[in-house]
Amino acid sequence: MSILLTNATIVLRDAVITNGWLLIEADLIAGVGAMPHAPSIHGTTVRDLGGALLMPGVIDLHCDTIEKMVQPRPGVEIDGAVALHITDRLLVNSGVTCEFHSLSLDDAEFGVRNEDFIQNFINEVNRADHASVRHYIHARVEVSSARGAYALSNIIDQPLVKLVSIMDHSPGQGQYVTDEAFRYYVAKTTGRTDSEIDEIIRTKAQLKAGIPDRIDYVVQLCRNAHIPLATHDDDTIEKIASWVEMGIGISEFPTTVEAAAAAHQHGMLVGMGAPNVLRGRSSGGNLSAIDAIRAGHVDWLCADYYPAAMIPAAFALVDHGILDLPSAIALITANPAQAIGMEHHIGHIAVGMSADLVVVARTPQPIVRDVYVAGVQVLA
Repeated sequence: MSILLTNATIVLRDAVITNGWLLIEADLIAGVGAMPHAPSIHGTTVRDLGGALLMPGVIDLHCDTIEKMVQPRPGVEIDGAVALHITDRLLVNSGVTCEFHSLSLDDAEFGVRNEDFIQNFINEVNRADHASVRHYIHARVEVSSARGAYALSNIIDQPLVKLVSIMDHSPGQGQYVTDEAFRYYVAKTTGRTDSEIDEIIRTKAQLKAGIPDRIDYVVQLCRNAHIPLATHDDDTIEKIASWVEMGIGISEFPTTVEAAAAAHQHGMLVGMGAPNVLRGRSSGGNLSAIDAIRAGHVDWLCADYYPAAMIPAAFALVDHGILDLPSAIALITANPAQAIGMEHHIGHIAVGMSADLVVVARTPQPIVRDVYVAGVQVLA
């Protein structure tokens, strides 16, 4: 089946076609150009977009929304199939066509953050026949836990696992600069008592000496499996230097401008949260994504915990004169595709690329109107 989209404002990697056309044949982009030179092919379905913006589908490398869909409150769990279906529809309506669900390998200190949940979720995705978007796993390995690093070996060969990140949520560094910051987060998200949190802090202190060995183990697993590896919540230049020495190429959520600058200068692809852009500040009081983008330190944005922030964040950067439209859209499409080595298949509009496309109307807020995944319209 062929579909011809006409009268569109098409966002390419480095340019915008203000009155363009795009041809979809089967699951691929078969042509793109400016009106009035659209092809005329017998049997083609023609759809006039009325000047709406046509952009690549959003690629989200980090979002833990599925955890909240499964466990909306501490101790309350919803069936995984239901949670996957609802999350899938949320992603479609947010313009996300490729989702990397960020699921944690931890010691079950934070609800569903454990290896059993990841394996159960992988099984749900493999069984699902209703999913509209591409669902992958971003395995977040908590190296301050006893099980996290070694649990990775049980899922590393699963085809859905396409990205791994190293997390160290030990109190006193990274995201939790003080014990109190860690205590507040755990209490807020899990409902644990003070004595239970005290025990978690004591356990993490005991496990701290083994963190370097667990990091080395994760790096070797990912190297052998040819899976991209990221770091998380980098706060010092020294940490960045050690990651670069290990050959790690992605840094997500650096917490200081010094760490973000060092990562970018060393060629690491730096990611920040789209909600941070929309809110103008970090939810944890760390580095402002807008400040880091203005400084040229950020390569990609992710949903973090709010998929609907992705497209509005990109347009906010344009509306505020921080980036031009192609550069802003690349933060949520081409650049994340490059970070995980999928740039030859998804992430930008060109002949031969997968027809993952989003039609956006301004009202004046950017509203997702239509979505195509591999040439199939999944939202109209």
